[in-house]
Amino acid sequence: MQEQKLELIDIYDITYNPWWLSGWFKIALITVAALVCLVVAVVLYRKYRKKQTVAYWQKSINDIQKLGSKGFDDGQIFYVQLTEIMKKYLQKRYAIHLVDKTDSELLELLKDSSVFPQKVYDDLKDIFEGATFIKFAHQQAAKERMQEAAHKGIFLIQKTHTVAAQTESKKRK
Repeated sequence: MQEQKLELIDIYDITYNPWWLSGWFKIALITVAALVCLVVAVVLYRKYRKKQTVAYWQKSINDIQKLGSKGFDDGQIFYVQLTEIMKKYLQKRYAIHLVDKTDSELLELLKDSSVFPQKVYDDLKDIFEGATFIKFAHQQAAKERMQEAAHKGIFLIQKTHTVAAQTESKKRK
């Protein structure tokens, strides 16, 4: 019997490659980092961008123009929306609580008000009384009356805003 020599033999076939060093993990990590950077950039952009604000009087004019562009099919709906727009505008412009008032209450309140110019009162009264007029008018006359009311509303807003802007510029000087 022959004796065998003892030798140490290396095992080359077995290697250990941890999952955090694999290629798919590196790609996933880069993707997640890119998404986080993108989300942070969007959040910061939304937070620090300058928001364009539309003045209340311009918003009211835009709303009346949209109302007119929808058409003048249903007079009741038109006048409800028009009077609501006008109430919101007048509330902001003159700092009088008007939104929850009926049309007749609003007219009475503004008639006796010292802050509301009486020159504008007649046009406003004509707009707010338009709903009763169209109940008894035929289709073409009602449509013309609604168009006229929309134009009067825009004119009234522009007129009162111009007066307010002139008054504020005089106060600054």
